[in-house]
Amino acid sequence: MCTQAREVSLLQTLMENTEDNIYFMDREGRIILINQAGAKWLGFDSPEDVIGKTDLDIFTDEHGRAAFEDEQRIMNTGEPILGLEEKETWEDGSETWVSTSKMPMHDENGVTTGIVGISRDITKHHLSEIKLHHYAHRLTQINKQMEEELRMAANLQRAFLPQFYPEFLSPCEKRPVQFAHRYIASTLVSGDLCAVNKLNDTEAGILIFDVMGHGVRAALITAVIYTMIGELSHRDLHPGEFLSEMNRQIRTMLQTQDDFIFITANYLILNTETGFLSGASAGHTTPFIVSNENSVSLLRAAAKVNGPALAVVENFEYETFGIQLAPSDSVLLYTDGLIEETDEAGDEFGTGRVQTLLQLCSNNDPQSLCDALVKTITEFNSDATFTDDVCLLAVRWNGEIR
Repeated sequence: MCTQAREVSLLQTLMENTEDNIYFMDREGRIILINQAGAKWLGFDSPEDVIGKTDLDIFTDEHGRAAFEDEQRIMNTGEPILGLEEKETWEDGSETWVSTSKMPMHDENGVTTGIVGISRDITKHHLSEIKLHHYAHRLTQINKQMEEELRMAANLQRAFLPQFYPEFLSPCEKRPVQFAHRYIASTLVSGDLCAVNKLNDTEAGILIFDVMGHGVRAALITAVIYTMIGELSHRDLHPGEFLSEMNRQIRTMLQTQDDFIFITANYLILNTETGFLSGASAGHTTPFIVSNENSVSLLRAAAKVNGPALAVVENFEYETFGIQLAPSDSVLLYTDGLIEETDEAGDEFGTGRVQTLLQLCSNNDPQSLCDALVKTITEFNSDATFTDDVCLLAVRWNGEIR
C-alpha cells in the first residue's frame, strides 16, 4: 500500500471509530468531509447529507455567524483555536456545549484551503459544572445568611447580659454595693450568661450559669433561662428554692430532647445593708472571696452545698448557705471556661492561677478584678479564639457591720 493510500486508510479508520466529531471545510466554510459521529451530532442521518452545508445552514444565526467568523479568521491568520469550550444554539431552541479545536489546512504550496475541526460533546460535564457553581453560590448565600442571623442572635444574647446594675440607697455617700461582669464567647453565640436583679430595696439577686456546650443550641437555652430568671426573681425565694424551681422547669423543658443537656449555676442573694450573703450552687465552679487586703479564698460554704447540675436529677432540692461578708469583701463568680482554658503546652489555667492573680491585684473592686482576669487569660491563651465561653461576675459589699 502506498503512503498516500495508507494515510487515507488511517484517517478513515479514525473517523469511523471515534465518538468525536471530525469535519473538514473549504475556504467558503462549506463542509466537504465529516464522519458519522459528526453528522449524527448535527442531526443528519449520514455524512452525505451534511456535505456542502455551512454553519449558517445548521445553527441559529447568532451561533452560526460567530462560528463562521472564527473559521474565516483561522484561515486568514493561520492561528488555530485549541480546546475552546463553546455553546451551540440550535434552530429548535436547544443548547449544547462542545470542546472544539480548529486548525487551518494547506495544500502542497502552503496555501490555506480550509480548516479541519474536531469537537467533543461536553454538555453533561458543563451542565454539571453549572449546577455545581449554582450549588456553591447557593451555599455561599446560605452561609452568609446564617452568619448574619448568628450575628443578630449574638447581639440579642449580649442584650441579655446586664446593661446596667441596680442602685441601692445608703445612709453614707458611698455606694453600698458595686458590680462588674465580663463575657467572652468562643463562637458568635454562647451558653454562658449572668444576671443581676434588684429583688427589693435591700437585696440583690446574683446569678451566673453555663449551659453545656456552646453555639446555637446552648444559646437558645440561655434565652429560655433568661425569661425564666425574670419570672423567678419576682418571687420571694431563697437561693436553694430558686435553683430547685429552675431545675424543675428546665428538666421538664429538656425531657423532649434526645441529647443529654445540663446547666450549672450559682445563685446568690446579697443584703446590701447587712452584708449577709446567702446562696446555692448547682454543679458550678466555686466562687472566690477577695478581701480588701487581697486575701483570697474559695467560698467553702458554697462548695459544701453544691448540688448536681440543673436538669440532671428530677425534683432535686438545693440547699442554701449563708455567710457574713466583711466590709469591702468582693465575691467573684465565673464559668469553667476560665479555669479550663489551656496554653500552647496544653496546661489549664486552673483555680490556682486565678487565686494567685487575684492576690496580686492592686485593689479588689469588681471592675479591676474582671479586667485583670480577662487580660491574663487572653495572654495565657496565646490564640485569637477560646475553646469555651467565659463569663465573669464580681460584686463588692461596701457597707459596715452594725
